[in-house]
Amino acid sequence: MIRTVAAALALIAAQPAFASAASLFRDGHFTEAATAGHAENTAAALILAGRAELIVASFDTIERDRAKALVDTADHDFDAALVLTPTSLEGALMKAQAVGYRGKLAKSPGLAKETRQRFEAVLARDANYGLAWSSLAGWHAGAVATLGKFLAGTLLGANSRTAMADFETGLAKDPKNPVQYAFFALSLLDLSTDNGARATELLQTLARLPARDAYEGLLKRETAPVLPLLTSGDVKGAQILARRLLPFGKLA
Repeated sequence: MIRTVAAALALIAAQPAFASAASLFRDGHFTEAATAGHAENTAAALILAGRAELIVASFDTIERDRAKALVDTADHDFDAALVLTPTSLEGALMKAQAVGYRGKLAKSPGLAKETRQRFEAVLARDANYGLAWSSLAGWHAGAVATLGKFLAGTLLGANSRTAMADFETGLAKDPKNPVQYAFFALSLLDLSTDNGARATELLQTLARLPARDAYEGLLKRETAPVLPLLTSGDVKGAQILARRLLPFGKLA
């Protein structure tokens, strides 16, 4: 009995005192990952904290005020990360995403324009950053879907053809990233039911790709019900579901 207890205590002592932000994020404990990221206070951990907060805000929150608060916290986390590592491309990309989410929630043309400039600045530093191409594509697609082609083009310079071209570039640069396929497909459906065929191809590929962390697994699970609607010919139903699955689609 004493030996058993001693062995158990030794095993406990060998374990880390707390799970890291990275492991918590990987396993889908996003709120806990944010807390751990703040405690670790490294650039990488703060970026993970901000990413976790954006995920909770955009996919798991139905109250607008709570979503805004989470996005604001994430925005501050990315700022703090960039103070520690000013050259971080991931930090710059996620900062742009946070500004974009703030702009979307506030319906701010000024923040929307800043978001585009930030995405383009990241691509100016690394034109092979696939996720940055898809992020810029999502900006164009979201603006057109929200405002319509004329207003989106006139007020923001957004264009649906540019969105599709940039999404394709993102896939070519990073073809094994499930995030790209999920958002490309959802954005295409958000733009028009005429995009059902391409969205079907993207979701079929997404279904075959392995999820490398809980966020990618979340996107695969959430988008899975869209594919049967498309293959059965219910493109309108797929569009309705896709719009609900895009960031903040669940807000009241």
